[in-house]
Amino acid sequence: MALIVQKFGGTSVKDSERLKEVARWIIKTKELGNQVIVVVSAPGGMTDSLIKRAKEINTTPSGRELDSLLSVGEQISASLLAMTINQMGHKAISFTGAQLNIKTTGEFNNAKILEISSQKITENIDRGSIVIVTGFQGVNEQGYTTTLGRGGSDTTAVAIGAALSADQVEIYTDVDGIYTADPRVVKSARKIPEISFDEVIEMAGKGAKVLHCRSVEIAAKYNIDIHLRSSFTWEEGSWIRRNENMEKALVRGITHIKDLAKLTVCQLGDNSCLQRVMGAIEDNNLDIKLVNQGIDAEGKFELSFILEEREAIRISELLKDRLKGNGRVGINLSLGMVSAVGIGIRSNRLQGSIMKLLNDRSIRSEMISSSETSLSFVVPQKDVNSLKQAMHHELIEKTLLA
Repeated sequence: MALIVQKFGGTSVKDSERLKEVARWIIKTKELGNQVIVVVSAPGGMTDSLIKRAKEINTTPSGRELDSLLSVGEQISASLLAMTINQMGHKAISFTGAQLNIKTTGEFNNAKILEISSQKITENIDRGSIVIVTGFQGVNEQGYTTTLGRGGSDTTAVAIGAALSADQVEIYTDVDGIYTADPRVVKSARKIPEISFDEVIEMAGKGAKVLHCRSVEIAAKYNIDIHLRSSFTWEEGSWIRRNENMEKALVRGITHIKDLAKLTVCQLGDNSCLQRVMGAIEDNNLDIKLVNQGIDAEGKFELSFILEEREAIRISELLKDRLKGNGRVGINLSLGMVSAVGIGIRSNRLQGSIMKLLNDRSIRSEMISSSETSLSFVVPQKDVNSLKQAMHHELIEKTLLA
């Protein structure tokens, strides 16, 4: 008997027909002799709808009230799915994050799971019930509802898998696995049957909308296999697991992010100016994609950041105010980042090959970053798709044909 955690995304539970289809699959898994725990997201589009409605009333709602509102979507999915399974003749019971006492940190809208009590779940699966849990939510020390950030139901599922030593976690979405590139941009992209935790974490951080990054970090920590697959085809998807062949270098995917900007702060005369810049960045909890620090010809500090356009515009005005003329702030909009992801990338000297691609296409690179698992190029946004297609052809398709 295996203990399996199955997570279903919003498109999988968006209406009654989808709920019935999902219920039949869950029952099939149970009838094969498995114990089943199910984690659900809000019905497709509901979270966005609730956020929109909240902001029609209050453009800056408090984090506490917003989390209280957003947690409703997952409760609807969990209760309706339990009703559907019960109607089909099997036992199912739903729980909210609060009912299971999923303890989180105090941050509203982006809390992190601290602890999951397994008692209620274990008691009910031992009685033969299918246990359905609301994803994306928990409670903080004060007993207030918190949410885990967009995509947080993935993290709930893997955290429950870790707490109960599940045999595997299955993540069901509207895509049938992880691809070597976004198939909407690169038509020749291929599904990856098996990929390592480190590679998926890097891909997620570089723009691939595959899984909630924190869910993969938990899976890696507790060595829990994740099977990402489609609830529309039910076919074998992509397995995410520990990679035992770390020395075998291979580019696994080409990812991209658009709507970025380069924020440059230069002519910083001393450490106090530098500290004011870094303090502003830290205070505003910005998602910095890349950062570079250097010294100009006059011996003054210079900092460059790659971040989202809207954040760059906002923080540039704040920096001008804080520096009070002791430095210059510049911003370059309409950028994107294309990354090659895979184990051992830096040691395989791929940078020269990609630089040639850039030169052949007269594409200007604003910034380059490399690590053991990724190589990233910041380029004008208009060149992102063509560079991604060229890198996919050069680094993946040619390798497969070799």
